[in-house]
Amino acid sequence: MELHIQSEFECIYMINGEFCEQADSIYMSEYDVVYVTVLPLKHSLLPYTVKLCGTENVNTELALGIRLSQDHYILSLSPRYLIVYGTNHKPVPPKSHIARLFALLKSNEPAAAYAMLSDELKGVITKDTLSAFFRDYERLIECTWEKGNKFFLIDKNNAAHLHTYALKNEFIDDISECD
Repeated sequence: MELHIQSEFECIYMINGEFCEQADSIYMSEYDVVYVTVLPLKHSLLPYTVKLCGTENVNTELALGIRLSQDHYILSLSPRYLIVYGTNHKPVPPKSHIARLFALLKSNEPAAAYAMLSDELKGVITKDTLSAFFRDYERLIECTWEKGNKFFLIDKNNAAHLHTYALKNEFIDDISECD
């Protein structure tokens, strides 16, 4: 099984005592206990450790671990700040088209999300249809380990649903669920 680790900030990892600069694809057994220590490269962030017991789901303030499929497990990490309470923590803007679209829909900006679609796709769906498609999902995780613009949508039960999207002239031209 492949363990994929993604973080919202620059860091290095110590996985079971060994340093790793990237942890896009680490092989592990379904029954392994894996300790992931996150070492941020920014002075205002604190390190922390996450314990993975096999492929059990993890859901804390800082880490979300989900078994995506029989062969893939994702660990998504959030920053741990020195200051617990405060409002000057700016979220990192998403880089990919689909992540930006999802972020806009979750921040209740359907018009801005709709503007990211190609004219052909706008001719087929409405703003309400677009919002309804993503409504039941709480998180988006991109498949950076595969080609083809694939991503998982995670629902409130932490079930992962594989999707793909296509671009045309830098606009999203298609979104579909994979079998």
